[in-house]
Amino acid sequence: MAITFETIDFDQFHLIDLPKRIEAGSGALAAPDLAGVGTIGFKTPDGAAYTYVPSPDTIEIWPGDAAADTLVHMSREAFSDFANELRTCFGLLYSGMLEVSRGDFGWLERWEPALRALYHDRPIIDPAALGVGDDLGRAFTLDDSDDDLRAFLEEKGFLHVRGVLHADEVAAIQADVERARAAARPDDGASWWATRSDGTEVCCRVIYLARSSELIGGLGDDLRLRRIADLGGAGLTPEIDCLDGHSVVIKHPEITAGLSDLPWHRDCGLGGHPVLCPTVAIGIQLDPASAATGQLHFLAGSHRGSSHPLKPGDEAQQPVVAIDTEPGDVTVHFGHVLHAAPAPSGDGPGRRAVYVTFSRPETLEFVGPGNGYNDVLFEQDGKVHSVDEFTARA
Repeated sequence: MAITFETIDFDQFHLIDLPKRIEAGSGALAAPDLAGVGTIGFKTPDGAAYTYVPSPDTIEIWPGDAAADTLVHMSREAFSDFANELRTCFGLLYSGMLEVSRGDFGWLERWEPALRALYHDRPIIDPAALGVGDDLGRAFTLDDSDDDLRAFLEEKGFLHVRGVLHADEVAAIQADVERARAAARPDDGASWWATRSDGTEVCCRVIYLARSSELIGGLGDDLRLRRIADLGGAGLTPEIDCLDGHSVVIKHPEITAGLSDLPWHRDCGLGGHPVLCPTVAIGIQLDPASAATGQLHFLAGSHRGSSHPLKPGDEAQQPVVAIDTEPGDVTVHFGHVLHAAPAPSGDGPGRRAVYVTFSRPETLEFVGPGNGYNDVLFEQDGKVHSVDEFTARA
């Protein structure tokens, strides 16, 4: 079935459709998350504006922007994309499709989980209250049953499977990765670059690896990876020529600029959740992963709804796990689970991991060859920046 979206009319949505949704229960779903949070308004270039006013039990929609503590400007077309979740606040920010004239961007980010509750009835969850268990560090092998693997993935949102690839397979993939890294250039549109503390520019990601490596391009047909992908839903198809295709993440120590050390995020965090999800990302580990080399962290259960990105100090109270792996292991995660890849704590080489991601066939048809939601990261100057860098430049 093809994926389609209707254009959302800015005025009809705020005067008729959204008030109906709020009265039907989405207001009560969003309100508890907004205690002590100021009002927010949206305004189009022709002057139409509406302000969202939280109360203890619901959200009211007021015409105009006089009451808005934070005022966000965007076109009617951009708001339609935002309300359909084809772009999130970050997707609009990176594409230059919004301006905040009152308050700051951080308040729009703070509001977004509540907006998703209002627009889509998506619950706002506290992963710490979900009771996801004390076995977050459990590792599986392919000898474990699909039922056990699936149950862990569905409950936690991630999975660690040991010894999926053999040493000779890992070595062959490493060789092709290094050839792709050597050929990458900062302006090629197919690689991400970052700056180390000594000023050195380093490649931290190469995308669409199937273009240069038949071996890596064929990983989506590997029966072991297919079995793992099917845990997330039957019929998922490997992303080869869209959505970054097969890619490699390359961690480096002492990064001072660029989007190398990924903060807490979702793979649908720039937009497209209703298009992309469910997505299953399989990370083939080419090097040992630890705190020293920049291992993956997951927030267990966060795929079950909306939740706020973690801030410093939050991790101690949340079901966060850091995954130690060996070459040949794979990590598996749903695209909607919150995860992070902090900076390596050591001063040696960081880890490398090739990602093979599986999506619904209709997702690949909707996106189209050569396109992806991460493309917006290149739109301003051809380089991939962190949000802090981007807002400072703006």
